[in-house]
Amino acid sequence: MGTYAVIFDMDGVIVDSEPVYRKWNQELFQHLNITVPEEIRAQLIGGSAKRKWTLIKEHCKLTQTIEELIHFQHGFFQSKKYHFKEILFPGVRTLIANLKNQGISIALASSSDRDRINRVITDCDLEQIFDVVVSGEEFEDSKPNPDIFLHTARSLGMEPKQCIVIEDSYNGLLAASRAGMKKIGVMHRSIPMDLSLAELTITSLKEINLEILEKMI
Repeated sequence: MGTYAVIFDMDGVIVDSEPVYRKWNQELFQHLNITVPEEIRAQLIGGSAKRKWTLIKEHCKLTQTIEELIHFQHGFFQSKKYHFKEILFPGVRTLIANLKNQGISIALASSSDRDRINRVITDCDLEQIFDVVVSGEEFEDSKPNPDIFLHTARSLGMEPKQCIVIEDSYNGLLAASRAGMKKIGVMHRSIPMDLSLAELTITSLKEINLEILEKMI
């Protein structure tokens, strides 16, 4: 086992799925006959479905329960035919291979539900790659709450200070900060994100190598 571990977010880090979900969300909002302003949408990225629908329900005065809204979203997203392999980010496989060759533990910690995580991993041929895979739906509060990252560190047998988190959203970076972990922020080419909490900001995983990661720890 290496002296540190790398924890990957999924959406916006492994796959370029944020634009896909923005489109699907817009369709969802149309079905619900609601308008969600951009300032609310920006707060949703990187957060859990529970947090998402809590914010939208309050803003849009929806009568459905949070559980009903999550269930509706789950069914809607599951009905969409999409091959996530087509939007796998360049550099993902190379970075993962280099880490595994050096005995560095790697994990996937995503706010997405377990079904969506499994769908992405299967589509991208990443089964059995990560040492630990954690879904935000397993916690009362996911990102920006740090519990998902603290749990992931424990599952890897690592202290938080030994973990480097790769995120693309403010909610994810805030969760990692609260967990006491090092942070790399990945800029999206079309969706502006506040990555100011990251110690290192990149435009592609191809910019990361083992020397950079070791210096961060």
